[in-house]
Amino acid sequence: MRLLVLASFLAIGCRQPAAGSASPGEFYRGRTVTIVVGSGAGGGFDTTARLVSRHIGRHIPGTPTVIVQNMPGGGGLVAANHVFNAAPKDGTSIGLFHEAQMMNQLTGGEGVQFDLRAFNWLGSSYVDPNVCVVRSDAPVTAMADMVGNRTATAVGGTGPGSNTYDAPRVLAAATGANIKAVAGYPTTNDVRVGVERGEIQGMCLGWESVKSASEQWLKDGYATVFVQNGTARHRDLPDVPLAIEFAKTEEQRMLLRLVDAPGAMAKPFAMPPGVDPGRVEVMRRALQATYADPAFLEEAKALRLEFHPKDAAGIQAVLDDVLAASPEIAAKYREIIQP
Repeated sequence: MRLLVLASFLAIGCRQPAAGSASPGEFYRGRTVTIVVGSGAGGGFDTTARLVSRHIGRHIPGTPTVIVQNMPGGGGLVAANHVFNAAPKDGTSIGLFHEAQMMNQLTGGEGVQFDLRAFNWLGSSYVDPNVCVVRSDAPVTAMADMVGNRTATAVGGTGPGSNTYDAPRVLAAATGANIKAVAGYPTTNDVRVGVERGEIQGMCLGWESVKSASEQWLKDGYATVFVQNGTARHRDLPDVPLAIEFAKTEEQRMLLRLVDAPGAMAKPFAMPPGVDPGRVEVMRRALQATYADPAFLEEAKALRLEFHPKDAAGIQAVLDDVLAASPEIAAKYREIIQP
């Protein structure tokens, strides 16, 4: 009997805590956290994810290993669907997919199997206005000259649902600029290569991505920024016109405000619905600590990235505002971005 009691005591004493009751340090120690990125390797999202992955582990109790998994497709749609529906909900999976998926949800885009308001948002990386860049040897290089012009300016994009594709289509429709969006490039880095090969004349994407990967174009005069989104000119671009300055109706201005909204929460990190709130909070604190980490900031500076983080509440406010747009505006937006 004494042996039986002792055996029972040892079995109870050696039993690991249930996953739900383990402290964050106990849970994450020895585990791997995966950041699922909704783009291929080499683009702006991949660069941000890998930078964060190299530093965030130090700020998570238990210092888990953090890896990046690329899951391109649909401008982040495939990754968003995966994180929402299939990714582990134990706190070991984080998504980084294109913020323009909010417009995909607003317009009832095909293949949307998520509700962005139900994700556990951790924070976003930038307040990043969308800009359009064109080669200096293109037939037309000024936004004012593109309006009503017979010659189309071709800009490359990864596909519907991404700002590289949707933004120039909305820009063209709302201003009358003759801009043609060309889809099919796997990553924004491939779009840059397409510009250099002469397949296309320019591209539209976030200003931080331009500064990080294409700043030499601007310094050398190889290319120029011809328009920017937003309601006020960015401090780096005081002489570049705002798209909204070319809008003539309230509907056009509203469409441009919608296409600009994702830039207010650029490159956002999220966990799936259903994750333990305590682990969500641990990851929120870890991400914010990473954004303030001197080693992280030093590496970001070397990559020419200047972070302007927004917390989870800020992301939720942007989503609530955009997803409350009228059905009429949503339908018009959907009509514009259809391939």
